[in-house]
Amino acid sequence: MNIRELRKQKYWSQDQLAQMSGLSLRTIQRIERDQKAGLESLKALAAVFEIEISELEREAADAVGIATADQDEQVRKEAYVEGVKGLYKFIGLAIFSLISFSVFIVDETTGWGFVGLMAVSWAVIIGVYALNTFDLFGDEWKNKIWARKSPRR
Repeated sequence: MNIRELRKQKYWSQDQLAQMSGLSLRTIQRIERDQKAGLESLKALAAVFEIEISELEREAADAVGIATADQDEQVRKEAYVEGVKGLYKFIGLAIFSLISFSVFIVDETTGWGFVGLMAVSWAVIIGVYALNTFDLFGDEWKNKIWARKSPRR
């Protein structure tokens, strides 16, 4: 239960809680909005609500954990988008290099083998990059493999 819920259970206003705890109204508002409080503020609030400070600290840590999980999700999304952009760049570079070399060796019959080898190399590089970007062998695949391997009980 957070500070706001504890306060509302007692039918106190933010101003009343501020007066009883010795904290400023602004501090109470910030704590209720951001779920961040210093140790002294937590001690004052725990005394007012007559609960252990560890309960308030645990709630504060849980609130920070939720924010961290949201931030982690955002970082994963950004990394995925950057991976897709990198894949498009690789594909563009491959097409450009293949066309460039093809233009130079239009008349030569021996150069086409080199272009073919380069095309296969690019295909392998792009394929590996795509596998890593799209995580085709992700957690769901791992769970399926493990379910097949582990004995049924």
